[in-house]
This record gives sequence, C-alpha cells and structure tokens, in this order.
Amino acid sequence: MKVCLIRNPVAGSRDFHRQLDQAVEHLRARGWEVKRLKTAEKGDAIRLARQAADEGYDVAVAVGGDGTINEVVNGLVGSNTALGVIPAGTSNVYAVDIGIPIWNPLRPNAVRIAAEIIHAGHRRRIDLGRVQLADGRQRHFLMWCGVGFDAAITQEVRTEDTRRLGMAAWVIAGVMVALNFMGTRANVIVGDQGGHKRVLWAVASNGQLYGRLWRITPDAKMDDGMLDLAVFEGYGVLSTVRHLAGLTLGRYARDPTVHLYRGRSFAIETRRPLPVHVDAEPVGTTPVQINVVPHSLIVVLPPKLPAHLFVEGKKDGSPVKR
Repeated sequence: MKVCLIRNPVAGSRDFHRQLDQAVEHLRARGWEVKRLKTAEKGDAIRLARQAADEGYDVAVAVGGDGTINEVVNGLVGSNTALGVIPAGTSNVYAVDIGIPIWNPLRPNAVRIAAEIIHAGHRRRIDLGRVQLADGRQRHFLMWCGVGFDAAITQEVRTEDTRRLGMAAWVIAGVMVALNFMGTRANVIVGDQGGHKRVLWAVASNGQLYGRLWRITPDAKMDDGMLDLAVFEGYGVLSTVRHLAGLTLGRYARDPTVHLYRGRSFAIETRRPLPVHVDAEPVGTTPVQINVVPHSLIVVLPPKLPAHLFVEGKKDGSPVKR
C-alpha cells in the first residue's frame, strides 16, 4: 500500500511536525510505502494530489487545514485514490465532522491516531459539490460553498493572522465585515424553480458542520446525491446578528427569513456581485451555478463511522473494497 502526504508547511506548530514524523514511522511500521511532499504556493496541492492519483497511490493525505484539504480533493476527484486527512490548520471543520482528532498540546497523540485511521479506517465513496463561475472556472468543494457574508469574511482573513490569532482571526474579520455588509437582491434558483430574495448570505452544504460551531444543515448526508442550501435574508448588521444568534440557539429553521432547500443544482444570480468561497477559500463572485457530483471521491473514515453523515444501508454508500 502506498500513501502520499501532501503538507502545507506553514500549518501546524513545531511540536505538531515532530508528531508528524512519528506518524510517518508508524505508517511505515504498518507496511505502508510513504512519500512526503510539501506545497510551495496556492494550487500546489491540487497538482500534487493529481500526480499521486496518476501514479497509483492508494491514499493521498492532506496535512493542513480546510484549504489544503479542498485542494487535495480537487486533485483527486474522479480517481481511485482515497483522501486521508491529518489535520494541522486553524478550523479543520471536515475533520471535526467525521471524527478525526486534531492535534493540540493537550492531545499529543492525535496525529498518530489520525495516521492509524489512514491505515485501519473505512473507505467510502461520497458526493462533492461543484461550483461554476460566470467566466467558466470550476471548483469542487467537500463541505460547503458560501455566497455573500461568510465569503466576504474569507477574503479578509490572512494566513499570517490565523497562525498568530487562530480562530480569533475569523471572529475579528466577521465583526468587521458584519458592520458594513448589506447583502443584495438575488434570484435563487433550485432545480428549475426560482424566487427573488434579499440575500445576506447563502450556504450550499455537502456536510453538516459549519464553522465548527453550527450544524447549519443538520439533515445533510455526504452520499445521498443531493446538496442542502440555506439562504439567509436581511438588510445589514442587525439581520446578521439575528441570524447568528438563531444558529447558535438552534432556532434559525423557524425564522421566516431563513430558507432551507435540498436539490441537485442551485443557481444564485445577484443584482451586484457577491463574493463566493468553497471550503473557506475565496474563488470569485456571483453569478454562480452549484451542482452535486455524486459519489466522485473516495474518503478514509474512522473505524467508528460517523453515521449521521451517511444514508444508512444505501448500497452506493457502502465501503469501498481495497
């Protein structure tokens, strides 16, 4: 069995990287052939993951945060090489959602546990989302695509801020954006049905967890051939605060200015361009077309499967044979 580790060198502390060396030795002791690669610039992980798939690696491991994972996903989509994850970034929402432990000084064995998941975990085919922008560019997403307020936050957060401040960088950026973000009129199309709304932000989800704090689409499944869309209407900071409070208290689903949809395709057309992100990586502006790409990625999951994310008993969602 061959595994390729694709590492973001700026993610993780010195102690984390010492643990990563031990995790590599753990995999080798389990019989794996291990190759280690580092990214040097944005987009490198896509290229390296595609190269690993072309070379027949069994698993390509994203060592970093959600942005690194997204790039590796975009390199692996449609291949027979599985995605593994050793979390090292700031948020790591995907890892939290599926139950991969995240390293911190109080949990020094987390990296080795993540490596053991790569060795002994289940393989399963899941869906991805795909975003198409007006200029024809496309990008796949593993967890979510955001339009509007949350995408504006991703434009403000810098890598050096997250290294220095951690999650506080996202909170500070969120406050600054919320003070000035007004949203705009939009046509939201679900399948072939459309409607006009004043959109503050919208989130198309493949998974459930959002920002490590909220299950914005608590019924979403990663292997059902569908995406879930949440649309938040409003006019400014007071609407934004109300929506965030509703998410925190679990009351947003009863809010008449929040709309929840499920479908295979969505389109969002806006009066003025709104920013768009995938898995917390800015990719452009509206208009945007969002589609599900069913069963297009193999992932390695913990031995104790996160059943809340999968359709129980679904034949197409059964573990992938090695």
